[in-house]
Amino acid sequence: MPTARNMATGGATQATNVVKETVKRTLGLLELGANAVGVRPFKQLRVRVVILRDEQGAPLCAMDDVRASWEEAQRIFSVQAHVRLLAAGPRVVVAPGPSPSAALNVHCDDGAWQEDFDLAGDYFRRNCAQTSTGKWLGYAAPVTVFIVRDISNKGGCSLGPLTNYVTLEAQMLNRARHRLLAHEVGHACGLWHSDKKENLMFPKGPGDKLTRFQVMVLRNSRHVTIV
Repeated sequence: MPTARNMATGGATQATNVVKETVKRTLGLLELGANAVGVRPFKQLRVRVVILRDEQGAPLCAMDDVRASWEEAQRIFSVQAHVRLLAAGPRVVVAPGPSPSAALNVHCDDGAWQEDFDLAGDYFRRNCAQTSTGKWLGYAAPVTVFIVRDISNKGGCSLGPLTNYVTLEAQMLNRARHRLLAHEVGHACGLWHSDKKENLMFPKGPGDKLTRFQVMVLRNSRHVTIV
């Protein structure tokens, strides 16, 4: 059962993130007009990848296994949205010790939302990349990608604006799934699924395109900023 502390922290964090996202998007309304006509100066999106360790302390994948997914995300966001993917401190780190089973084997959708109030959510929040402006104002808050062992019926998962993290199955870091990291970070920045196979937000690749409206939504996220 979730503890009262984890439930309170999870609820407060989710509510605060929604407020921060709403304020950032409201203040960014003036930019939307410029985006609509194609005026898109380069912006920045800070991301860190955290590779979890199993119960015996072994990393779930090698740091080099992340490189292709990172480079593909860099390419997609730069070409499609004029957004530079930057490392939030170290680009990829390995968790300092064995990760709890609750964080290694997670769920998506409603299950992920419930887990954010329990041990998994507490672990992810404590290991998220942070900046001072992101912590207090939400501005330029990094997105942390946690490489986990298993996501029930999914390859990756995001709770959108509710959290500053997404999860990705270690086994999905292969040639056929290099776009998945960009897909889940897109969710964190407010994008939802598309029914167009060529689109980045189509649930099962290999699409990498973004529509003009998706670009506007992405660029107005609290995670995507001028500086």
